[in-house]
Amino acid sequence: MGACLKTILVRFWLIVGIIAMTLDPLSAAAHPREANSTTIQVVASLAGYSKKDIKIGFVISPSRLSDETFQVYKENHRLATGALEYTGITWGKHVYKITFTSIQKTGNSFTLRSNGASSSPFPIQANVWEQYLDEMTAFYRVQRANVDTQSALPPNYTNTPLSAKGYHQAGHLDDAASPDRTQHYDLTGGWYDAGDYGKYGGNQWVGGMIALSYLRHANAKEVQFDHDHNGTPDLLDEAKVGALYAMKFVDTFGGAVYNIANNAGFDHPEKTTDNIVGTADDRTIGELSIGGSAKAAGMLAATARAFHKAKVDPSFADAAAQRAVIAYNYAYVNQLQNEGSYEAIGGLPNSLLWAEVELYLLTKEQIYKDRAISRINELTKEDLRATNYWDLRPLSLVEFYPEASLVQKVRIRLLLRSRVEYFISMADDTPYGVLDEFTNFGVNEAHMSYIGDLMRYYELFQDPSVLRAAKKGVYWIYGANPWNISWVSGIGANSVKYLHTRLDEQAYDHALAGITIPGALVSGPNIKDTKDKYSVSPWYEDRPLWQDDAQQWRYNEYSISIQVNLLYTMVALAATNSNPQGTGITPMQLPITSPQIGDFVAGDVRVFVQPQGYPLSLTADEEPMQWKNGSYYADVPIDTSQPFAFHRIMVHGTSMLGVDSYSAMHVNTAPDLPAPGSSLLYDDFSGNGTWGAVSLGWPNWYNQDGGTGSFEQTSVDARDVGVFSQRPASESSLAKFEPWKDTVNASGYRYMEVRVKNLSNTNIQARFYAEGGSGYEFSGGYISIPTSWTTLRFDLDQFPGLDKSNIHITLWLKAGTAPGSIAIDNIAYTNENGGGQPTLTQLSVEPKTGTENTNFQFSTTYTDPDNDKPFAVQIIIDGVLHDMVEASASDTNYRDGKLYVYATKLVPGSHRYAIRTADTSTPVVLTPQQEWPQVYPSIGSLLTPPSAETHIESAPTPADDTTHDSELLTMDAGVSAADE
Repeated sequence: MGACLKTILVRFWLIVGIIAMTLDPLSAAAHPREANSTTIQVVASLAGYSKKDIKIGFVISPSRLSDETFQVYKENHRLATGALEYTGITWGKHVYKITFTSIQKTGNSFTLRSNGASSSPFPIQANVWEQYLDEMTAFYRVQRANVDTQSALPPNYTNTPLSAKGYHQAGHLDDAASPDRTQHYDLTGGWYDAGDYGKYGGNQWVGGMIALSYLRHANAKEVQFDHDHNGTPDLLDEAKVGALYAMKFVDTFGGAVYNIANNAGFDHPEKTTDNIVGTADDRTIGELSIGGSAKAAGMLAATARAFHKAKVDPSFADAAAQRAVIAYNYAYVNQLQNEGSYEAIGGLPNSLLWAEVELYLLTKEQIYKDRAISRINELTKEDLRATNYWDLRPLSLVEFYPEASLVQKVRIRLLLRSRVEYFISMADDTPYGVLDEFTNFGVNEAHMSYIGDLMRYYELFQDPSVLRAAKKGVYWIYGANPWNISWVSGIGANSVKYLHTRLDEQAYDHALAGITIPGALVSGPNIKDTKDKYSVSPWYEDRPLWQDDAQQWRYNEYSISIQVNLLYTMVALAATNSNPQGTGITPMQLPITSPQIGDFVAGDVRVFVQPQGYPLSLTADEEPMQWKNGSYYADVPIDTSQPFAFHRIMVHGTSMLGVDSYSAMHVNTAPDLPAPGSSLLYDDFSGNGTWGAVSLGWPNWYNQDGGTGSFEQTSVDARDVGVFSQRPASESSLAKFEPWKDTVNASGYRYMEVRVKNLSNTNIQARFYAEGGSGYEFSGGYISIPTSWTTLRFDLDQFPGLDKSNIHITLWLKAGTAPGSIAIDNIAYTNENGGGQPTLTQLSVEPKTGTENTNFQFSTTYTDPDNDKPFAVQIIIDGVLHDMVEASASDTNYRDGKLYVYATKLVPGSHRYAIRTADTSTPVVLTPQQEWPQVYPSIGSLLTPPSAETHIESAPTPADDTTHDSELLTMDAGVSAADE
């Protein structure tokens, strides 16, 4: 291709604006189902706001708005107008903050409106949180094991009713047998841990948190609610449920606590056993949990304290206190044994500290205090996380603080403050106030765990910035999020419907729509869609189980541990019910400007941060970041061994006042381009591969003409393998195995290779079948499997209708008349070498310097001696991959060179790029790094957006308002520093 033609094409490309056409298969644009919505959203807390609360919502738009105003309505009466506060682009959308703290009217039908869009209605009440406390305890009543729901949840207990199909009879009345079934133990009671029917030692602390939610606010009328009218506050009723279950372990095993695992599918609990002691379906005790014993000790002590404080059921309180000591002694004596489920950070000492603190507060015995102080003295701020089964130390420190010496109080406050600074600075990564710790399991449990800690910190130290951060985090949970959904079942105009629970026996029925379990908080957004590795980040969808029968638990799971910090926070907010003035100490923001969440990366990633004034480091090893062109930057090596794996990059800075700030970014390892030598591993049965890394196995999905099938991961001939077995009922019996409903994008690959061995003495046969647009017999029917390791190769190009981007594999076994098994140790997609390798030449970027407002145009010429079209031409800018586009679709001659281009804006910093390509039949081509362009901050980027203002308007006053128009007209309409 001549230079003149190339110049013409480049100019033409710039004129027509291909910058808007980056049809990148690594981006949402290549996946219309995930493409950003063109709809403007207005979102708010669907649970509402208390009259004195800071009140915020958001307008979320695919583009900048020309009208940057909002209105507050009560029913159809406009109460106020205000200016939106532009916060920038978050997760691909323009986000504007609405602050309407000045609104002091009360009622049930408020909305926020802007640009023709409206939020769902929400209430404002004098104390809105108090009205949801019944849902918080109702959730645990529904989770009570071995009790029929009608008894646990009396009629009209809560104004959010449990779905009719959620009611069930008592089940698991035959818990539990010894592993060898020679003995039976009465271990009925407690709560089912999650949406299944397991009960686990590692969550024995939960009842203690419920007891403390009462105890820490025992003088507030809000915690005294007794909706079952039994004379005991409902919070104490629930704490007693957890305590009685733990006491059975103490009485039976001298303090040892064991798991009792789930044994059921989507059936009500009474259908999973016959409820008769001594029969074959009795569940057995499982893993020993020494940590569960320590957690149970602290829980029993906290519960005893709460009952003593309430002067309710003193004999029970004394019994719980006695057994707390026994459980603690068992854990202390056996602390060198395996901790068991769920493990805490730092091991058993973590849970022992919780037990020692609660026992000291209960008994005032010095030995517990001395042991607790010894453990506290060893802690550093790097040791702490958030209060949950994984770390009880923040809760323990808060509990111990009033009893500590002055020196110890200073130390404890610094430790607790470090976690507060961590959360607030991580939550300011986005306008939504959510903890920036997205993973392949929903963010809400970790998020609420920190919020519970923030509430306890506020109770001790009255820092207004901490209370505001906690409230903002609660608003995220209840609907002030880009999905405009309340993740608490039954609360709000649009709450989660498709909870992952076996109480919904009809979860697979396409005609039925979800279930309501009052107050159940689900795990929420993931880093990626469980069914689409190329999806947007973060991702969430409230979809039925039948649309995702493998991993719905990752985003719509609930559990007693996910829930308990929400319960504590709701009780604390109801009891506190204030919005104190003042700013408090707030960490500075550390905006990571590149990469962006969900970016696909290859090799080293250059991270750019634009802080507000102090040096930064990467938190992995506290390596200092460098400063250039108005940004701090550092190169982070990314492990490329596992395609689609996500990586969390975090930066840290400390101000001159000693305040820590953190920010995080999540990126994904890009798959290799399809080429010889860069196969796509699907499953090696050792935890690797696009399916293997999911660790869900290959269930026996179906058996035809009788018989059974089974799958297990094990070792054969020193190889990690999957063993597929069939026990036929007749010669015509068939067993079907599937990797759930997983699909793989094998675009660009020609072969599927399976390394397999017959482990039987029989002529077992296998059929490899695939769905990808239609059904395809990869193996051409049933084929005999050799008794030595053999690699089967199936040519995908023999099936021209096959959609390689969406292949779902199934395996069928036919063992004949005797049981048989095969082992597979590798499934991968491959290519073989052939032809001449392409080249990439004439790399260019124009201009080579600019600001963040400059459009940078990258180009290269792809040449292939065999005239093979590239699978892709990808530019790697600072480690982030983007697909380049052809400058001329009509140019199909690759022998004389074809121009590929890409245009983008870049953040301030010193950038670099490389380009890679492959024609699928020769090795990948990767150019050397180019150290351009240099980007400098513009003057405009240093300006701070103006603060929002709210202007109150006169409006008719409905009868249920508690504030008069005259008060609204004379109040300060501005937004104070405390409101921001």
